[in-house]
Amino acid sequence: MRLTAVAAVLGIAVLAAPAFAEPGPAEGGAIFEQRCKMCHTGAIPQAPTQDKLALLDNAKIIDALTNPVPMMAGAVSGMSDEDKRNVAVFLTKKSLPAEGSLPEVKAE
Repeated sequence: MRLTAVAAVLGIAVLAAPAFAEPGPAEGGAIFEQRCKMCHTGAIPQAPTQDKLALLDNAKIIDALTNPVPMMAGAVSGMSDEDKRNVAVFLTKKSLPAEGSLPEVKAE
């Protein structure tokens, strides 16, 4: 019985771990999958592919997410500054230092 209780507590901790994980490139990847991938896989000729986006600087990606072209406006609407930084680091694999109230985002 005691072993069952320990296993249950460990199971709950494992399931809850993502809720306590620090945001970063993994979260940026999930955002990219949900909001961006549909256009950045070659489906829209004007949209650079993920490989091309990876060659950009973080600042360029953040700027594009902050000041989107009309076609992107709906996809990026409501993204926080932290989300934009996480997406940029996910794409470029280049860390971003802390800035103002925004935390450092380390590349994985």
